Amino acid sequence: MNQMESESSSLINLRHELLTPLNAIIGYSELLVEECKDFGSNKFIPDIQKIIQTTQDLVGIVHEATDSDRTNANNLEQSVQTTEAALDFQLRTFLNAILGYSELLIENAEVEGCSDLVPDLLKIQAAAKLFMVYINKLQVIPPEMNTTDLEHELLTTSPTEQLQEAGAHVDQVDAAATQIIGGNILVVDDNPMNRETLARYLERLGHTVTMAENGQEAFVMLERCSFDLVLLDIMMPVLNGYELLQRLKGDTGWRDIPVIMISALDEIDSVVRCIELGAEDYLPKPFDAVLLRARITASLEKKRLRDQEVEYLKNVAKITSAAVAVERGEFALESLSDVAQRTDGLGQLARVFQSMAREVFSRELQLRQQVQQLRIELDEACQDRKVAEITESEYFQRLQSKAHELRRIIDDQ
Repeated sequence: MNQMESESSSLINLRHELLTPLNAIIGYSELLVEECKDFGSNKFIPDIQKIIQTTQDLVGIVHEATDSDRTNANNLEQSVQTTEAALDFQLRTFLNAILGYSELLIENAEVEGCSDLVPDLLKIQAAAKLFMVYINKLQVIPPEMNTTDLEHELLTTSPTEQLQEAGAHVDQVDAAATQIIGGNILVVDDNPMNRETLARYLERLGHTVTMAENGQEAFVMLERCSFDLVLLDIMMPVLNGYELLQRLKGDTGWRDIPVIMISALDEIDSVVRCIELGAEDYLPKPFDAVLLRARITASLEKKRLRDQEVEYLKNVAKITSAAVAVERGEFALESLSDVAQRTDGLGQLARVFQSMAREVFSRELQLRQQVQQLRIELDEACQDRKVAEITESEYFQRLQSKAHELRRIIDDQ
């Protein structure tokens, strides 16, 4: 890798680091809007929407400041070195606004008796502070303290420790209230905030969600369970998104599971690579809720149709095997019972096949009974013939005459 590629990669990694907590803020804020609607607390929505808009502005600034395509190739190294200075001035003002709005909302929620909103508001604050740590990390954080350590510290110390436990109790939403057919979805992301916000959003739509923090853990889960869809991040430890996607699409048992990539990496090369590996779609973080919902619906419908196709072909094979069994005289009616329950043309064919087989069996039984009766009649006729041959013989006639003579003598005495 040459110096220009190295500097470009540094910008990409920097953007990924900075966008991670911003994605969490937007995710939790959008969940809060839905919860406010559920709880009838609409008065809080305007301030939450201000947090969303401010964070989206931050996302735009981060993208612009870390976009290597907009930077002259000769100045990439200088761009990396000066990005922190540009971000420091622009981002802190927006960040302070987010912290201010969240603090105000927490106070109002407690006063109004809406304590159910407080956990997510505190998570927004934690994510904002994590973003601030990332900015400070460029200057003052010791190099031996990496991003994972910082994030773990923020997410496991009070009050965030309590919030992580609160986040485990996901609101139960009636799946019948949505138009989306619920699916079993695997969310793979190494960031706990991203996993939780995405999982809670999906559960509100009526889906069943399983979470994995890296590709290797997801691989184990795929071996144990059956999933209708995988939402996959790219930049992860142990086994990254590219590697897991390649494994999925290279396995005959998993290749039909649709995979949607959701990543802060939005470079065209990354998008093309994922699509070429077999991804169903590619959405950038922070994800657009409406677009994600549409993509999930389309992917689940495609998976459902593919499953129906596979099931149909299996049933066709059963009927073909049944025809061979009839020819060999080995057909069993129950072998088509499940196919006959279908309401389509294939089910009708199976029922007709069973009906014809029953008629054949019935006729065969009748023929067997007739043959058996003929055998009995033949045996009786054969016996009668043998008896006639004996009684009509001269020897039998003499014996019969002697028997009559003996009876006469006995009677006379």
